[in-house]
Amino acid sequence: MRTPTAGVGATAVVVAAARAAENRRADRLFHDPLAERFLAEARKRTPVEAVEVVRHPMEHYFAIRTRYFDDVLRRAVAEGCRQVAVLGAGLDTRAFRLDWPIGTRVFEVDLPEVFAFKEPVVEAAGAEATCARTVVPTDLSADWEAALLRAGFDPGLPTAWLIEGVLCYLPGKADDAVLAGVTRLSAPGSRLAGEHVSHRVFTDPVARPMLDALESVGAPWLSGIDDIGTWLGASGWESATADLTDPAVHHGRITPVDRERIAAGPTRGWIFRAWN
Repeated sequence: MRTPTAGVGATAVVVAAARAAENRRADRLFHDPLAERFLAEARKRTPVEAVEVVRHPMEHYFAIRTRYFDDVLRRAVAEGCRQVAVLGAGLDTRAFRLDWPIGTRVFEVDLPEVFAFKEPVVEAAGAEATCARTVVPTDLSADWEAALLRAGFDPGLPTAWLIEGVLCYLPGKADDAVLAGVTRLSAPGSRLAGEHVSHRVFTDPVARPMLDALESVGAPWLSGIDDIGTWLGASGWESATADLTDPAVHHGRITPVDRERIAAGPTRGWIFRAWN
């Protein structure tokens, strides 16, 4: 059985490792009881030293990002979205750790080999979803829309979409294709949250060590865009981006040096939320 510790799937273990580290903090921004189990299982199957190389410099970012998207999804369902779709779900555990309103259905979309690793760990832990959870094994570079519809997704319902840590790994114009698919399946009142990177990140010397670390685990970034608002707006989405220098966003996890670097350096990427 393949494990998600090779290629893009390695980043799922990276994020699980970061969530496990967050669990051990007294000031944690969330609690993920499955993160340690995923990490322990990954260590049984293959060395994850390279994964740790990626995790360490991005640990605070992953914590901030996770909490931000948790809050966006909570707000979306509070505003009427009872259908949630997580694209490139990886080892995401929001279906288990968030308190979803009664009647919420969460779809997780990712590669079959990711779920082949993930589901036995979930079952062994005896974890119970706090929503109606449906896994959709498919490739975002293939006809994932049809797979999602076959799984029971209703395009007539307002949906909260999450595309976390995915778009920059897609080749060519596949990021455009994913956004187009989300737009086609989004009823009025839908919400979209995610992140993407700027083309400028690929020539930024500050980002070079991170990019090299990602390549070392076989998960290079492959795509970028010039402006997130323009990109989303062309598909009919209004949007806003998270300001990582805002204490309400970073929760004290960014140092003054980090804030100065973010403010002074080129735009490397965006955490965004959008609505139609």
